[in-house]
Amino acid sequence: MYDLTQFGLRDMSECGLALRQLGKDAHTTEEVSNRIIKYLYENLISKDIKEKSCVLIRMFQTIPYKQLSHELQEYASKLLNNQSVTPNLKCLTLLSTAGEKPEWNLRQKSSGHKAIPLVNKAAIAKIPMISRLIQQLGLDPGQVLEEDPNLLADLEQKMYNVFYVADAFGSPYIPAQKSFVIPFNIKSVIGFGGLLPSGNMFVVLMFLKVKVPRETIDLLKPLALSVKIALLPFDRGKIFSSSQDKDQTVSQNELKYKDRIIEELKSENATLNQLLDVSEKSTLIQSDRLEKAIAEEQKTLEKLQITHAQLLHTEKMSSLGQMVAGVAHEINNPINYIHGNITPAQEYVQDILELLDMYQQEFPHPTPEIKIKIAEIDLNFIKKDLNEIIRSMEIGTERIYEIIKSMRSFSRFEKTEFKQVDVHEAIDSTLMLLESRMKATTSSPKIRLIKEYQELPLVDFYAGQLHQVLMNILSNAIDALDEYNEQRTPEEVRKNPSQIKVCTKILNKEWVVISIADNGLGMAEEVSKKLFDSFFTTKSSGKGTGLGLSISYQIVVEKHGGKLLCYSQPGKGAEFIIQIPIRQKIS
Repeated sequence: MYDLTQFGLRDMSECGLALRQLGKDAHTTEEVSNRIIKYLYENLISKDIKEKSCVLIRMFQTIPYKQLSHELQEYASKLLNNQSVTPNLKCLTLLSTAGEKPEWNLRQKSSGHKAIPLVNKAAIAKIPMISRLIQQLGLDPGQVLEEDPNLLADLEQKMYNVFYVADAFGSPYIPAQKSFVIPFNIKSVIGFGGLLPSGNMFVVLMFLKVKVPRETIDLLKPLALSVKIALLPFDRGKIFSSSQDKDQTVSQNELKYKDRIIEELKSENATLNQLLDVSEKSTLIQSDRLEKAIAEEQKTLEKLQITHAQLLHTEKMSSLGQMVAGVAHEINNPINYIHGNITPAQEYVQDILELLDMYQQEFPHPTPEIKIKIAEIDLNFIKKDLNEIIRSMEIGTERIYEIIKSMRSFSRFEKTEFKQVDVHEAIDSTLMLLESRMKATTSSPKIRLIKEYQELPLVDFYAGQLHQVLMNILSNAIDALDEYNEQRTPEEVRKNPSQIKVCTKILNKEWVVISIADNGLGMAEEVSKKLFDSFFTTKSSGKGTGLGLSISYQIVVEKHGGKLLCYSQPGKGAEFIIQIPIRQKIS
């Protein structure tokens, strides 16, 4: 039993193996076709609705008019209004059928699909499903109508594919919407087929009451080859099981010759099937082993989820550092040009202004036109404002230099060796990057910053990682204050303005301490105990990963042998203490 909504590699192999065996001991194409259609109809089951997946399933094959039974020749001729028919006219012929209605289980009871003459390309175009399938096979309809012997040998080895309509309702490729698709709740339609060595095309069409996912389609393609293998021995042999088959009119010698050819093809086919069976059984064994390994690996992955997430976060930080370093470099170059030209520009402007003053002294009575222009441009204001503009540009470039310096510090992720790091420089550069978040906005007041630094020695640290720790803790402090201010009235904010206090000191000759405290809402003890757990966050969905403090703890404690502590009470803010050894013991 196979569920097309959950069709897997094992299903593909087992179904293909079964289909290839269905030609054994058969005598006609129709007999093999009936076995194939019956097998698929009985074994394609929907586990959800606990019913057969197919409402209707059919197999067609293009067959020359001359090989049709008398009954089918009359049927095809009638469709052509008894016009003259060439012996080699291809007719899309129903070989077998199975479905929910009794009349759908006998090909002879089909009212409109027994044998459809494919007179020309226009006739093919009138059958959207077959037209589409031919297109997906990569064939031109002309090659189906009258095959080219020079191309056929190559084409029949390559051409097989799947026709797929994910949603049958309203599809232009699926006819009889009102009489068939809607009343029988057809959800998906799948067809697969290919070319036989004779140049005839075979097609299996399945009208399904389940929606088949797109990923299943690639697994159905090999089934077309399995069906082809089952049909191969009968490709140039007897087609129909009925006594009215046109082949009954040939001589006994011809029949014996065809039977001998069929037996030889069956023998060759059996050998090929054995090879395929061995290959597929090996595939199934490997698939079972792979599934077992995947299950075991899944358990391991679940245990390593936290480590994986932390590594991923670290990698993102590294990529961010590289990007920041690149941006800093790109900004630095043009700023160098601007800053380097400010002093010469200032000197040039000063020279021009002095020259202008000399002109005014030598010619105190300008012409009327010049007087008008002087008034128009407000010359006195320009002379006064130019120096201020240039000075503001100089201050702006110096500010950009400081930001670039902070960005470069943040982008350093040394992993091979410790560096001697200036703690105060690390704090200041991090605060520089966060300065915009501490300014007053329409939705939040300004956050006051208090710094109390003691003189510190340089400490051994991975510089970029120290910035990462400081960024995480300071960002959390700003977030906490913003969240707290949303709950307070303007009067409450005025009486107790938001502030962050950063202090440093030497604990003893071996340790330095960084304290970062805010006067926000604070937190309960049960919350503060979980702060450094992976994936724990007090922020709303989408605003935090729960990894920042966990990774900070890992950096300070596990990588540098330090301590990271948090002290907090509801309504009294929070204080983070970072204790760092001055020197690292290199083992």
